[in-house]
Amino acid sequence: MNGLTGHRRFIWVGLFLCALPNYFLSQSVGADVQDNPFMQRVPSVDLSKQTVIDGVALLSQTTAHVAFAIEFPLGQTISASAPPLRTFDATIAADTLTGALNSLCNLDSTFSWQPIGHTVNVFPSALTKDSSYLFNKEIDSLEIKAVADAQEAIFAVVAQVPVQKQQIAVLQAGPSLRFAKPWTVSYNNISVREAFDKIAEQLGPTYGWQFSGAADFRVIRFHQGISPKASTTH
Repeated sequence: MNGLTGHRRFIWVGLFLCALPNYFLSQSVGADVQDNPFMQRVPSVDLSKQTVIDGVALLSQTTAHVAFAIEFPLGQTISASAPPLRTFDATIAADTLTGALNSLCNLDSTFSWQPIGHTVNVFPSALTKDSSYLFNKEIDSLEIKAVADAQEAIFAVVAQVPVQKQQIAVLQAGPSLRFAKPWTVSYNNISVREAFDKIAEQLGPTYGWQFSGAADFRVIRFHQGISPKASTTH
């Protein structure tokens, strides 16, 4: 009887020791994803007559610890139709978030993406090196003092963009754009794109934004998530 009991103890101890590496691996993987959320695994994405922005929206629904900011190509005037986006029937294989975003941008070179902090920033590739484009502009010393909401913060940033003054409208859809408390902060050598990401972070850890409109009327919306347009199967 004592020998059988000892044998059982040996089995249980053995099983426990075998489980330890998996336990520590799972803890390590979880920590790595929080430190670098762009390395988290995402499932495959199926596009059915949908755009790569729809693909990004689908990815956003399967990720953690990440925000998404989208800059759409602008039209010439607000009274004209926005530039049409290419649609695809394609499958983006399961991968890391980085790999999936690279695959989407390879599918449609209209767009590029850049990680800033914990935000995925997607923008028109043609504007990547355009120094006149608002979001590429650098602010040497940005001061934001006791602003109450995202709209005030946007206006504070735009007012400090060097050279030409920039017009941008802030549209609210859904939750309030007010911060939990007045926000005072200063940054050195920060791009307008990164400054807008930081404004979104003040609304919540996974808040992002969308930039659209036209050259004569530019619009920004903040969001907690992006929804793709419905897929088309015919």
